Amino acid sequence: MNYDLVICGVGGQGVLSIAWVIDHAAHQAGLYFKQSEVHGMAQRGGAVSAFVRISEQPVASDLIATGAARMVLSVEPMEALRYTPLLHPDGWIVTDVTTLENVDAYPQHEALYRVLFSVPRLVVLDATGLAHKAGAIKAQNMVVLGAAAAQLPLSSELLETQVRALFASKGERIVKANVNAFRIGMAASAFAQALIAAGVPSALVAPVLARLVFEPQPVSEDLIRRWVQRLLAADGAQTAERMFSGAPVLVEAVPTA
Repeated sequence: MNYDLVICGVGGQGVLSIAWVIDHAAHQAGLYFKQSEVHGMAQRGGAVSAFVRISEQPVASDLIATGAARMVLSVEPMEALRYTPLLHPDGWIVTDVTTLENVDAYPQHEALYRVLFSVPRLVVLDATGLAHKAGAIKAQNMVVLGAAAAQLPLSSELLETQVRALFASKGERIVKANVNAFRIGMAASAFAQALIAAGVPSALVAPVLARLVFEPQPVSEDLIRRWVQRLLAADGAQTAERMFSGAPVLVEAVPTA
């Protein structure tokens, strides 16, 4: 098994905390790994990335070749797109939808989302808003980590154990908030996968998922069926478009016709 992962975002978003959790979970699982880091600036707001390579065999290099990354895991949508040349044809992008416009030539949102939502294997969610719900304003990194968990070569139990370890020194309230953030991300990702498995096009799932609010537990099968029916209806595309242009809503609030 070889798994190459790009983790990216901007300074202050906890990119290296994600890498810490994954590295320690890989070590606990008895796997080999190597990690490299790039800091665009030494201050908050500069681009930050980490390349993580995980394998059952010793890893010789920390470099990821073009087209080899199984996932780009990002806390900022433009940064996710920056690394798409490294993505494997069957690779995934998992990202927060919330922009952090840290450069003067930041693209127009409409163009950015048009490109992002065209990615065939995509989980995009309002990690920043969901972090608020979890109880920690800075826990958007744990939301996207939870959303990525199902595609990583590590069990969610191992990852959650390391989330707890990372925040243990900060007290039980912070530990609980970050674990909730991780579980909310897992619930959102599982919901998206269920919709796609039921035949809902990824291009419709992405804008809907980006506006839904989840609890830190799985969505019921009945609720998933109702969403599938709604998005596969004749006006499903219009429903998705309206949702993305509106305010966040609870996943229980399935739109009516």
